Amino acid sequence: MNILYVDDLSVSIAGRKLLSNINLAVNVGEVVCIIGPNGAGKTTLLRTISQDLTPDNGSIIFNHRLLFEMPPQVRARHIAVLTQHNPLGFAFTGLEVVALGRTPHSTGVAIDTEICHAAMAALDVTHLTERLYPSLSGGEQQRIQLARVLAQIWRADDAQARLLLLDEPVTSLDIGHQYQLMQAVRAFAKSGVAVVMTVHDMTLAGAFADRLIALKQGACIAEGDPQQVLTEALINDVFATKVTVINHPQTGKPVVLGANTL
Repeated sequence: MNILYVDDLSVSIAGRKLLSNINLAVNVGEVVCIIGPNGAGKTTLLRTISQDLTPDNGSIIFNHRLLFEMPPQVRARHIAVLTQHNPLGFAFTGLEVVALGRTPHSTGVAIDTEICHAAMAALDVTHLTERLYPSLSGGEQQRIQLARVLAQIWRADDAQARLLLLDEPVTSLDIGHQYQLMQAVRAFAKSGVAVVMTVHDMTLAGAFADRLIALKQGACIAEGDPQQVLTEALINDVFATKVTVINHPQTGKPVVLGANTL
């Protein structure tokens, strides 16, 4: 079932076209990863879906309703967004930061605390519950922030239709926590959440995404499952660099290697 539908979306800022005629449909339980070089329009697409930017034309329909018609408070119960930069200088504890995600709801302290602990456990940050946020490493802060947005839309009881938007969520994470984060996002999607995220690491995107969207200069030039999109010819075209693509010996998923890796 489609929960998000982007129709013929175009976006300009200061007279510069950033997105042109983008179409996208995302199903409940699906993880869609957007790939492309810097400046391709990946973040612009997420910012437009999250209503941070106003499109020149086109429409965004969420759960059979025009997204811009939803009041912000209502939208916040259904859609959670993790941006690339989440500055926070206040001396909140890890748990207090995660609890900010429950602000749109009126579910009470007991339920909210239970949800926050569950979200933190999913991201392996329970040990940071009482740590002060400014004292954490960049990777620890990133995982706390993801736990916050998961907590925001954790329960189907609060909002049946739920959408998670993530902009480069694995930034500053080591390889172990990158895979742990992606596994947590994959499991969260299976609970009935649609996920749209940008990922620079194409191998990581291919390992966990149901579908990939490849952007180049603001246009969608490919869409499909990882095996369809992560081809040597397409990557060479999109990123203007030579790569080798092999199949993972255990999963069969595409692995993207630099030209001089082998």
